[in-house]
Amino acid sequence: MSKPGINRRRFLAAGGDTVAGGVAVSLVASLPASTWAKSLNVIDQSAAEVMLRVCRLLYPHDGLADDYYAACVESLDTKAEGDAALATRLKDGVGQFMKSNSEFLKSTEEEQLKALEAISGSDFFQTVRGHMVVALYTDRKVWGELGYEGPSFKFGGYLERGFNDIDWLPEG
Repeated sequence: MSKPGINRRRFLAAGGDTVAGGVAVSLVASLPASTWAKSLNVIDQSAAEVMLRVCRLLYPHDGLADDYYAACVESLDTKAEGDAALATRLKDGVGQFMKSNSEFLKSTEEEQLKALEAISGSDFFQTVRGHMVVALYTDRKVWGELGYEGPSFKFGGYLERGFNDIDWLPEG
């Protein structure tokens, strides 16, 4: 019969796991912020950074990391791989936008919003906006970050499951 508690083998295993975890975290932390999870095939790096910022401005959530927004840009890049017209619209749209807003990424948030408002009727803006809203809010990982439990129809709807469970609105 063995004694409960920690023995030498468990101590060494836990120590090894701790060291491995620390190494993994330090490697991820040392990556440049502009490193994308996958390679972009249609959209270049600078255009992707602009689109990421546009997505964050249009759908701001302080608690969401840039990774979620980058995934939206990557999915738009993947979509553009099979659609030459979309690829051209994105390249031309970012190019034209950056001609008149060359310092967009260095501007204040207020200036960035004004720049976006100025192009809000363009095909480029509407394409990016339309794709981003779907890509961001259909991502189940984002649901968890935002506190959304998912669709309720398989449980009989919200009337019997959480209709009055809103805890994030102020009382009164």
